[in-house]
Formats: sequence, C-alpha cells, structure tokens
Amino acid sequence: MGRGVRIMDQFEEIRNIQTDMLVIGSGVAGMLAVVGAMRCGIKPVIATKSTYASGSSSMARGGHSLAIGHSDPTDNTEIFFEDIKKGGEDLCNERLIDIVATESIDRSAELDEWGLGLIKNDDGLYDQVTGGFPHRYPRMVHCKRLMGKPLMAALSNKTKSWGIDPITHVIFVDLLIEDGRVVGAWGFLYREGTPVVIHAKSTVIATGGAPQLHTLNDSPPIVTGDGYAMAYRAGAELIDMEFIDYQVLTAAPEKLAGYPCYSTGLLGGGGHLLNGLGERFMKNYDPDRMEKTTRAMNTRAMATEIFEGRGTEKGNIHIDIRHVFDEINQGPGKSIVATLLKNGIDLSTDLFEVNAAPHTFLGGIKIDEWGRTTVDGLYAGGEAAGGIHGANRLGGLALIDSYVFGFRSGMAAALESKNQEDPDPESGGWRETIQGLADRSERRGTGPMARDWRQEIQDHVVKSLGQVRSEDRLSEGLSGLNTLEQCFEDVDVSGKSTRIRFENLCNMFESNNLITVARMLGTAAKLRKETRGGHFRIDYPDRDDNNFLGNYVVWKGEDKCEIELRTVPKRDDIAPAPPGSYTTDFDAMSDGQVKAQ
Repeated sequence: MGRGVRIMDQFEEIRNIQTDMLVIGSGVAGMLAVVGAMRCGIKPVIATKSTYASGSSSMARGGHSLAIGHSDPTDNTEIFFEDIKKGGEDLCNERLIDIVATESIDRSAELDEWGLGLIKNDDGLYDQVTGGFPHRYPRMVHCKRLMGKPLMAALSNKTKSWGIDPITHVIFVDLLIEDGRVVGAWGFLYREGTPVVIHAKSTVIATGGAPQLHTLNDSPPIVTGDGYAMAYRAGAELIDMEFIDYQVLTAAPEKLAGYPCYSTGLLGGGGHLLNGLGERFMKNYDPDRMEKTTRAMNTRAMATEIFEGRGTEKGNIHIDIRHVFDEINQGPGKSIVATLLKNGIDLSTDLFEVNAAPHTFLGGIKIDEWGRTTVDGLYAGGEAAGGIHGANRLGGLALIDSYVFGFRSGMAAALESKNQEDPDPESGGWRETIQGLADRSERRGTGPMARDWRQEIQDHVVKSLGQVRSEDRLSEGLSGLNTLEQCFEDVDVSGKSTRIRFENLCNMFESNNLITVARMLGTAAKLRKETRGGHFRIDYPDRDDNNFLGNYVVWKGEDKCEIELRTVPKRDDIAPAPPGSYTTDFDAMSDGQVKAQ
C-alpha cells in the first residue's frame, strides 16, 4: 500500500494505494472474494461503505438452500438445477446455476466449519426445512434464528484472522479506466472528506443491489446500486435489470416499516394473506397452491389487490398466522414472533400489516462462471452480478449465489492479477476527477438538499417504475428520470462541518447512481411486454415465450441506454478457466495461511 500525499490545496491528503486486487463491498460476496483470493496466494484490499462487515447480507433471514439430501436421500444437485431453472421461469444462465447447485455444498461446509452454527439433528445430518415452491424437497439449512449476524461474524472473524485490514466508510464514485481496462477505483472517505485512489491489477464489485430505489425496503441505507452504475459507466453489460425479487415486509406500525418478517416461513408454514376486506385473495391467483406459490406470484397478487383498491386503510395487506401460531413459533419464525410481540403485535391473536418491497435485485452485471464481466480487469459476484436467478429467485438461493460467485470471482481475479503489471500510478485520470470533487465540495448548490432529492427519486420510481408496470407508467417514469437527473449539478450539499458536507456529497452520488439503475430497469421493463417472475406488466398480464424467452442485456451507448434481447446461455456455454493452479473443492483453510499456488 502507498501513503497519502499532499498534492492539492483543497485536501490535506489523498490516500493513494497500489494493490494486486481490490474488492469493493464487504457483504458475504465481498468476503468470499477475499477467501478465493487468499486461497490463490493473493491478499487483496477490501473496502466498504460502512463497517466491516456490512451490507444486505446482514439481513439474511431463514437460511440457505442446499441439495445435500439430508431431508430426503433422493434429492440431488440435478433436481436442484431443474428447480432453480423452473423457479427462474427459464431465464437462468444454465451454466451458472449448474455450478451454484453443486459448489454451494462445499462453500456452506466451509462456513459452518468457521462458526456459522447450522443446526444438525441427532443423527448428525443437517436439519432442512421447506424453502417454498418450486423446491421439490426441504432444502433450507438454518441456524434456528436469523442467519445474517452469525454468517457475517463467521466470515469477518475468519478474514480478519488472516490479517485483512479493511478500508471502511468509503464511497467509490467511479472505476479507473485506462486503455479499456479497469485499473482500480476512486472515491472518498465521507466521514472525513479524504479522497481515496486505489490502483489494482484486478477489481471485484460486490456492492449488492439497489433496494434504496424504493422507500420501503429491508436493506441498509448504504445499498444504493453503486456497483451497477459504476460498471455501466465503465462500459460493462448488465443483464435482467427489469427483474426484482419483491418480498413481503412489515409495513406498519411505522417504526417497524421494512422489518423483514420472514414471509417464506410464515406463508410456507401455513399463514394466510388477507386483503382489506378480510378475503383470502390468493384463491383468485393460484387456487392450487394458494400462499405456498412462488414469492413473485404472492407479491404480484398483493400489489394487484392494493392497486385495485382492496388494501387496508393504510394501503397494505394482512398476514394471519393465528391458526398455525404454535408450529411457526417453534421454528425459525420464532424470532419474528418475539420481535413483533415486543412492538405490541401478538401474532397468536393479531393480524399484522405487510406490503411488497424490493428484497433482492435479480439482474446485475453480466458475468461468466468465473465472475468475469465484459470489461477487462473487472469482476463481480453476489447480488451485484446477474444471470443466475432469471426472472424469479428460489427461497434460499441468494446466499449460495453469493457464496459461490463471490468466491469464484475472487479466485479468478487473483489468478489474473498474477499475470498483470502494476497499473501506472497516474493512470485512470484520477487527478482530474479529484479536482472536480474538490470544486463540488466547495460549491453549495442552488437545488434541493441531497436527502430531499433522494426522496423525490424514490417517490418517482415507486409511482412509475415500481411493481405494477404499464406502457404509460414506464414512459412517464423514464421521462421523469431525465428531469430528476438535471438536478445533479445543483443539489445542495452544504453543511456546517466537513463531515456533513461530504456525507451530503455521498448521498448525492448515491442518488445519481439510483437514477442510472432506474433507467436500466425502466428501459428493459418497457420492452418486455409480458409478465414473468419479478416483472409485472398489468397491460400484458401473461407470459409470452414466443417473443420474450431471452435475457435483455443493457449497456451505455453514446447518449442512451442500449439494449438487446439475447438467447439464454446453456449449460455447455463454458468460459475459459483462469490462468494458473486452483481448486474449488472444500478447504477450511484452518491454518490461517495464504495458499501457495
């Protein structure tokens, strides 16, 4: 690593860092990228916008799905592959889901070895519970409590034991590009106003999704689509950006708004969805499976009931588990029951209000099975990457996606870095961008305050680009984004201290990224004139395989978002392996040593 140097009067220092490999994001995918790199003998720099560890992974709930056959010995990875494909409504990259179905077993075993604490039965086999339709077997392994905290602790403790020293509270504004190759990233420490420039032989984006496009969501406020937007501006292709995994979240009382209520367990365990009239409305949408249908169908039905005026007085839906309270309170749903009780809602006697909101983004930066993007030197893993889930995600698949492709992207990026020269410390045009940051930090702006601009963007997206979509609403939404974007240079970022001023700058850059993500979403959603999975067109309510059995891929054109419908990649679409020696088999790395290759 290099030392900060005094080169501009506006800043006391600029932190210049040179490294073999940079990982942006410290959720599960980012930390697994570190694991993959360490196994190949490379110690990366990992940087995060919050503390270490952080991100949506901390909100993980019931568990993750594995085809290990402990619930039923007839289950296997081939059946799991078929279920993932069906759940994704035939838009999943088959090569990616083949790998995730198999390698998730070893990644999960490593995590449990590091202290995850998965529950085992008396026979020593993992306890597996239902993950909902279309899983044909109970596959969800769990900790009998919310999984986020033990998962993050297991990974952060392990990586820290290897001497990983993360950079925290840094927002990266953009990637550094030189001769068409990513050579790092630049940003600033928003709590102290110090610019950061990191040059790297390879870079992994593991920044999660963009749930802050919606006011109601279940993710930390730092998850704002930064990785999507940076990759887009760098020329990378993104895939399936119209698909969002809407999930059922607590909507009232206000202090619990966005609280993840583990709907997979509540509804999979026999809970009912009721509209404002007290009707169990799922009989009108999936009379055979009712609430045990796909999460996309449940949330789509909820949105329709509310859109057509049958929601509660507050515009929500009720969940009723009174008739199955004892069963749910004895499983992973116990912590949800306890939390709601502490806030005055007794699920043994009361209904509670929920609504549909973004849980995970199903698309993302287009990758191959090694996390390679379409831009040299750039990799992606976890929710930042796309192609795995297709149109809808199975229960318990988000985490294993991050396990497998966080790890693989880190391994491949590390192996590639061994064959690359150090980037020129002056490459990427960072001096000009830092000068621009200095100028902007000193200019107050005559437009809305940064936080108010964020709220305007969120309100606009929910109204016009949200879950219930139509031609008119999408056209209005895209047009409105252009108007909102014009405010960027005038956003008021003033503050009484350096910290407040740079936190406002951080908010401003994040909000601009949200506009970029919303434009990709709206462009793809407008062209997909059908309803499929996490994409609901009220004017085209049916699935249309004749015209839309493919993935929309977007990229940055000269003056617009370019888009193309492409064939879904098949199982035999195999990408070249990374250079050098490697293995993806189980390895607990218990000696704490970087692996020599």
